[in-house]
Amino acid sequence: MYERKIPLTIDCGLHLTKEVLNGKWKPALLNAISLGIKRPSQIVRLLPGATRRVLHVQLKELEDHGMVEKTIYAQLPPKVEYSLTEIGWSLMPIIDAMNQWGDAHRQFLEAVLSQDPRTTQVSKSVCQVYRHMAEERKKGEMKAVK
Repeated sequence: MYERKIPLTIDCGLHLTKEVLNGKWKPALLNAISLGIKRPSQIVRLLPGATRRVLHVQLKELEDHGMVEKTIYAQLPPKVEYSLTEIGWSLMPIIDAMNQWGDAHRQFLEAVLSQDPRTTQVSKSVCQVYRHMAEERKKGEMKAVK
């Protein structure tokens, strides 16, 4: 069992938020679930750069932190779905803001990152899919408000 060597700092909201979002795929997982992608197999297809095991570990951490709920259906073959909790939904404006900030500063950030000697290759992600799905989610939220 893993034992934390450095004590957890929880006296600052930034540290608490970082602890919950600490993980390469956690913001992408929360975003995907918010867009209606609930099944683990769908998530794996959406994030091909992540292994099934890593996604499982990070989903488990998000579940332990109360950000997502895991529903296991009693059927054969077993069916699992994830959904955001109320507190998980409260993170979505932050994740949306991070996405918008990255898009707004894309040119500068791409130039800086391409000069980093550790960056040996770049690839395209599924952000276009995310963008389209996020727009649909916002339209649905606007209709629900009216």
